[in-house]
Amino acid sequence: MSERCTVHFLLEDLIAEAPVGTPLAAIAEAVNADITFGCKTGTCGTCRVRVASGLEHCASPAPEERDFLLGLEAPSDHRLACQVRVDGDIAVEYLGL
Repeated sequence: MSERCTVHFLLEDLIAEAPVGTPLAAIAEAVNADITFGCKTGTCGTCRVRVASGLEHCASPAPEERDFLLGLEAPSDHRLACQVRVDGDIAVEYLGL
């Protein structure tokens, strides 16, 4: 049996379970979480979330995502849901752009 993690979508109080390493976008779409996705390449910011807990369970941002968020002067707990791979239990709040 593969290792699993939970994602708590705070605005809806929705909890989803998925295999460790699953992209956050796939988890959100599987449970119809209220996150809007635009480009899905990390360049539009439509899917920006705040990782309220478990940031250490998110894969580090790739240079493109990091640079995009730096351009927005976003805090370190903000991520693009289309770019995050979930490696453990997290809680996220959808912010949008």
